[in-house]
Amino acid sequence: MSLEEALQKMSVNLNWCFEQQIEVIVINHGKGHHSKRNFSVVKQETRKYLKNDKILKEKGYKIIYGESDYPVALAFDEGNTLVVKKDQETEYIGGRKVQEKNLAIFSQDAKKQRKNAKNLRTKR
Repeated sequence: MSLEEALQKMSVNLNWCFEQQIEVIVINHGKGHHSKRNFSVVKQETRKYLKNDKILKEKGYKIIYGESDYPVALAFDEGNTLVVKKDQETEYIGGRKVQEKNLAIFSQDAKKQRKNAKNLRTKR
C-alpha cells in the first residue's frame, strides 16, 4: 500500500471509530524493517498526520506510541501507534484476567519485589 493509500484508509477508519465511540484504536504501521532504507516512512507520516488531526482532539482522543510505558501500550511496540480516549491510557487492555495479570506484573509493589529478588540473587 502506498503512503497516500495508507493515510486515506486510516482517515476513513478513524472516522468510523470516532462515530462508534471506540475507546482504543490500534494503528499497526510497522517498524520499517521491510523498507529499503530500514526506516518506517508510514510510521513517521502516520504520527505526523495524527498530531495535526484536529478532530482527534475535539473528540477527546490522545495519541499513545506503542513504545511508551503507559499501561494501555504494554502489549505493543514501536510498530504501533494507539489512539486512545482520554483517561484510558492508564487502563490495561484485555479481559479481567489479563488486566489483573498486567496489574500484578507492572504495579509498583511488583517492581519492588523484582528489584529485591534481583538484589538477593546478586548477593549470592
